[in-house]
Amino acid sequence: MRRRHMIHVILAFLVAGAFGLMFDDATAGTAYVANEATGTISVIDTRTNSVITTIGLGSDPAIPGTPQPDGPFNAETQHHSPFYNGHVGTHGLWLTPDGAALLVANRISATVVAIDTAKNTVLGYIPVGREPHLATVRPGGREAWVAVRGESHIDVLQLSSSDLFKMERRRTERMKKIATINTVHGPSMITFTSDGRFAFVCAGKQDRVDKIDAKTRKVVANQKVPAAFSPFCLVSPDDQELYVVHKGAQRLSVLRTRDLSMVVEGMQIGPCANHVWFVGKLAYVTIGGAPPCAPGGVDREGKIVIVDRTTRKIVHELTGPAFTGDPHGIWGTADGQLYVGHERGNRVTIINTGNPDDPSDDKVEGTVTGSAKDLGFMKQPIDIVIKP
Repeated sequence: MRRRHMIHVILAFLVAGAFGLMFDDATAGTAYVANEATGTISVIDTRTNSVITTIGLGSDPAIPGTPQPDGPFNAETQHHSPFYNGHVGTHGLWLTPDGAALLVANRISATVVAIDTAKNTVLGYIPVGREPHLATVRPGGREAWVAVRGESHIDVLQLSSSDLFKMERRRTERMKKIATINTVHGPSMITFTSDGRFAFVCAGKQDRVDKIDAKTRKVVANQKVPAAFSPFCLVSPDDQELYVVHKGAQRLSVLRTRDLSMVVEGMQIGPCANHVWFVGKLAYVTIGGAPPCAPGGVDREGKIVIVDRTTRKIVHELTGPAFTGDPHGIWGTADGQLYVGHERGNRVTIINTGNPDDPSDDKVEGTVTGSAKDLGFMKQPIDIVIKP
């Protein structure tokens, strides 16, 4: 009997352990933060809210007897040195649907870098048009559409797991440019309907939004918007609306995805408005604070403005010292944690949204922690994405 009891105890322990692992896997996540000033990516475990590693996008390692600078953590200090062959201006982030690859748009080096998220290593890169702001992966995972902000077109990249992860391929052969699409002047961001059928393009240099048939790659509609500088836009989870942030004009517009007709035109939202994320029926908009917008000026208090997507009205604001330093990129976990990068504040703030439809119970949980070395690379953390 004693032996049988012991076997039952051991089995119960193993089963409990298995369920614990399942629970951990279900709730675990990894956040990736683009540090524009240092040419690095901070990798954060969302269970512990700490940086677990930093990925450098600088030079290859030094070669004795040559001017080759020592990388890959030298983008901040040596990006103008002879033989520097890394990337500069690390900015927009997006994940493939399976989370296996992270695409990083580097504005100044005009490159898109692919990162293996299992190993946190660089797979390869491809030169694109100048000043790429973001490479958005089209649902389905076979293409990435690059907003080439320095021009008036989109570069379409082919994504293939067999190419991305084929170690014998050159770094510049992991992705292939397969199309160029003429669009608005200074395209800043592309966002898709969940089925990948339509793409929407907002602009940094023109007061227009384009709707593109993703299969034919033809513009099928456009709409004039209240301001020319509209760097961020995002399709709502139900695919019915497009939220467009007019940063310089301090406004937010909401358009119908069906025909780009206006639902809300130029709602006053706050100075230096940046990114949007959706939780339940709410939209969270990061507000940098009084101009000049970062990275210029000095640290000033920003905030998070919360909009009810049903009434299209501002229902709450998160303010206070936790939001100094230009809140910029924002992304959420499935269980309602929001991560906010501070472009000037050099930190990432965590918000617990509680009830997804009740903004009044939202609270700041703190900031992401890590080693002094890893946190030292977190300078100008501009964009965030999260892998479940």
